[in-house]
Amino acid sequence: MISARRFAAAAAAVLAGCQSYTVVQSNVFADDDGNVVTVDYGRSESDHVNTFVSPATGKEMDFKSKLVVKAHMPDGGSFKAWQCMNFLPGGTMYQTDDGEWKLLARGFSCIIYRREAGEMPRYREVFRGVVCDTSGIGAKKDERWRDVMRRGREYKKPKPVQK
Repeated sequence: MISARRFAAAAAAVLAGCQSYTVVQSNVFADDDGNVVTVDYGRSESDHVNTFVSPATGKEMDFKSKLVVKAHMPDGGSFKAWQCMNFLPGGTMYQTDDGEWKLLARGFSCIIYRREAGEMPRYREVFRGVVCDTSGIGAKKDERWRDVMRRGREYKKPKPVQK
């Protein structure tokens, strides 16, 4: 059964039409069998809202994010997934609006899950790969960029240990 909050979020998404985003990075992942998945990482101008059930309270809560991926699968299919709540240790989890696909991005690796039929949502791992190529997407610097290194701080080599 669909909750009122989830129904309202889905209705708002339909009325708003397709939410556009800008691709900022694209990685190609390969598994041990030579299958290849391309993942385009993007950022939307507006928040995308999905929900999750709090493990502490059991209540459905909103999760907002501007991060999105589009995964191009080895069979020629593709899916678009938005960042969602991740209860796993490490990585960024993305999920499709219909809950059929999940993608876990963990640095140089990528794991893709597909929902299995049944009462309780269960997901089967369908792809696990490591980065084998990245494309050069020219990001244009704007006023939101900041310097990571603060002025006056630099790496200093430790002194050798005296015996």
